[in-house]
Amino acid sequence: MKKIFRYLKETAALTIMVSLLITLNYFIFEPEIIKGAADTIVVTQVVTAETAISTPVDVSMSGSIAGVTGNLGAPTTGSVAWTISSNNSFGFQMTLAASTNPALRLDGTYNFSDYSPASAGTPDYSWTSPAASAAEFGYTVEPATAADTIAKFMDNGVDTCNSGTNNTANKCWYNFSSITPETVINRSSNTSSGGEVETVRFQAESNAKYLSSGNYTATITATVTDN
Repeated sequence: MKKIFRYLKETAALTIMVSLLITLNYFIFEPEIIKGAADTIVVTQVVTAETAISTPVDVSMSGSIAGVTGNLGAPTTGSVAWTISSNNSFGFQMTLAASTNPALRLDGTYNFSDYSPASAGTPDYSWTSPAASAAEFGYTVEPATAADTIAKFMDNGVDTCNSGTNNTANKCWYNFSSITPETVINRSSNTSSGGEVETVRFQAESNAKYLSSGNYTATITATVTDN
């Protein structure tokens, strides 16, 4: 009987010891298991492409033109600067269009003809005065980044447009030949947060064309779209 009682005591003691060891192992190793647990998630926020254009003030040409004798050899000038901002990684295009044909006019009778380049469809490197009894109005574009200029407004730096890689100031004069928008800038990347300043210059000249007095206006719309 004593042997049985001692056996039971030893068995109970062993069981208690094993239980204590198991409990001790839990407290020693379980925190390490918890510390090693990890999970990863991905948070996605879509940002859309957006291109914006500024709204500069209207343009007043540099001087008046005599309605009978004209201003041969001394064209009046004006310019506008649109700031375009775009976060689109593919860039944007800018078009120009006049609301009427011809663009610069007083009414249905009195107007300036749209500039007539020597070669249709290709801007003139230098502005050419109109023929006798004619008056003309034209424009050129000067993007902040020359490489954004459409090919026809690029020049070789000497005498030819639609050629070369230059965008020389006050060169490559063209016409608002219709109310159809003309693409003048094509940028292939986004701008900085401050945007790009795109300048459009205008000239008007009369070679003794009879023009009734008044304010001749041209409504020009610049439109930008994402590429």
